[in-house]
Amino acid sequence: MRRGITSALFTVLLMAPTSALAAPPANDDFADRQALGSTLPLEVDASNVEATGEEEDGEEISFFAAGHSVWFEWEAPATGWTTVGACGSDFSALVGIFTGNDLENLTKAVSGNPAEGPQCRYPEREYTFKAVAGTDYVIGVDGNAFTGPEPFPARTEGEIKLRIEATPPPPNDDFADAADLTAAGQTYEFESGEPFYFARLESYNWAADKEPGEPDHQGDPGGASAWYEWTAPASGTARMTMCCFGSALLGIYTGSAVDQLTPLSTEVEFWPEVRAEVTAGQTYRIAVDGAFDEATGEAAQVFYSVNVSMNLPPSPPPIPAVEATRPEADILTPDTTLSRIYAKRMPPLLVGFRFKSSEPGSTFRCSLDRRPFEPCAAQKRFKRSPPGRHKLRVVAVDPTGNVDPTPAVAHFRFPPPRRR
Repeated sequence: MRRGITSALFTVLLMAPTSALAAPPANDDFADRQALGSTLPLEVDASNVEATGEEEDGEEISFFAAGHSVWFEWEAPATGWTTVGACGSDFSALVGIFTGNDLENLTKAVSGNPAEGPQCRYPEREYTFKAVAGTDYVIGVDGNAFTGPEPFPARTEGEIKLRIEATPPPPNDDFADAADLTAAGQTYEFESGEPFYFARLESYNWAADKEPGEPDHQGDPGGASAWYEWTAPASGTARMTMCCFGSALLGIYTGSAVDQLTPLSTEVEFWPEVRAEVTAGQTYRIAVDGAFDEATGEAAQVFYSVNVSMNLPPSPPPIPAVEATRPEADILTPDTTLSRIYAKRMPPLLVGFRFKSSEPGSTFRCSLDRRPFEPCAAQKRFKRSPPGRHKLRVVAVDPTGNVDPTPAVAHFRFPPPRRR
């Protein structure tokens, strides 16, 4: 008898509509948005499971919104730079920040790449804007319906981590705390074999200020500067550019104190690219500021990236000599073979190779893109290589130190191309 009751109950649950099993959240509709008060910082745990959209009433949180929106309302306690985001949610959450009380006539308070960050990037969403004291801001959170090829459908519902906080100044606000742009530099190689240097750092200048004695960059008073330190890898023409910051001011200097800087002579071919002649081993100080806006009385402030690139002189590395004591009887050199073992085309992207030697007990040395040969294991994989074509060379070294004079060579592209 008990088994029959259980079976009947299971049948009823299967036949019941989804809405009978799980109710939408209380703040599903714009009119029922959750009041968050006016405190900072603020962290809210929420959910959009079973939430619905209100597209017929003019809802438009984002172009790729999935239609599982929930709504919040927050009052700014003071005027200042504020960051609102859903970083840490268990799905890719879109965020919209508006002013207004009518769903059909909301005004966006912020949008676009220069307003993203500073702590999370795509596919998560976080925005920074200048909040005005006493203003009520309406915040909508939805799932991101943009998806790649099957079988990887987008997840658009789940637990939400909504956080609102005052935006801190950038860590490289002061000259003494300049960000290390040199450490971000890498050398790549064109198909022609010419080496190319590129360094890139993402940052922002929200809530930054100008230090006493700091010069006016490009003759503009600015007022929200961030600093970088960069050492030239070679002598020649360096190109310094800004991304997504049309009102940027870029200053390049030598010197070790903010009030004792010597500006470097620069040439602007097109903004925002600045060219300068640099000397190998010389350390330069780079300032990124925003143009002063008389209407607002402050400098432009956004999220951006600063980039430095230059062509390097060719320097093909020699095959290293291996110092070792060789028995007179062993004069044979090993023969190196190289085989590709896999190429994974879905994240995380991987390309892998395995090496063999004709002599047991051999070790291996590898060179990628004309770099010096270095010791390596019997197999090697690449998962963070720069995009483009690459050349891998491998030599075997036998137990007595004999080196294969003809390296095994493999050419590959990263990321690996998809099969058609």
